[in-house]
Amino acid sequence: MNLLVAGGPVLIAIALVSLYAVYLFFERLFKLSRERTDSDVLMGRVNAAVRERDLELALAACENHGGPVARVLRAALLRLPYGRSAVEAAFQEASLQEEQSLTRGLRPLAAIAQIAPMLGLLGTVTGMIIAFTEIAKQGTGNPSALAYGIGQALVTTAAGLIVAIPTVVGQHYLANRVDSILMDIDRRREELMGNVVQAVAARKEDAARTEEPRAERGAAVPPRAASQA
Repeated sequence: MNLLVAGGPVLIAIALVSLYAVYLFFERLFKLSRERTDSDVLMGRVNAAVRERDLELALAACENHGGPVARVLRAALLRLPYGRSAVEAAFQEASLQEEQSLTRGLRPLAAIAQIAPMLGLLGTVTGMIIAFTEIAKQGTGNPSALAYGIGQALVTTAAGLIVAIPTVVGQHYLANRVDSILMDIDRRREELMGNVVQAVAARKEDAARTEEPRAERGAAVPPRAASQA
């Protein structure tokens, strides 16, 4: 309580900002911890289904697995019958949606990390103003008259740094986790597109093989025999 009194209104503002930062950090941490990021098993099932040209099986694998990678892959697979350009567009849209969802709350944390030291500096300035005002009134002979202003300056400066430093660390930690997920999405995107191209090429080869015997049978039909004299 003495610290709150010494810090004045600026310290109360810093305390409120710190509570909001704690809420944002743990809310985002809980959200990211719930997301599945083990995409190796998922990609094995999806790639196998794509090679077998079983779209329903690939979609079911994504839906059962869950997580950001699965949601992006599912959105792209739904557009697979409409061609590669449609699949690429679906990838872009779904990736953007996942990025917006995963990064929600990170900008406010970064803002708090910048605002907290500024609030501490504001408290320093107001505290020094109070101190010099007391000097102007009572002179320098009464140090206790200066204690309130100097105390506010020191307490708010320390409080601003105490809030800002953990907030920066937490924001960078969450941002690194988000970046890791987004990089995995991009990597799986390229992997899926490569498998789709291979599946399409194999399909064309199979179609060409089935056409060759038909052409050979057509060439083997003897011409109509000439009429006998």
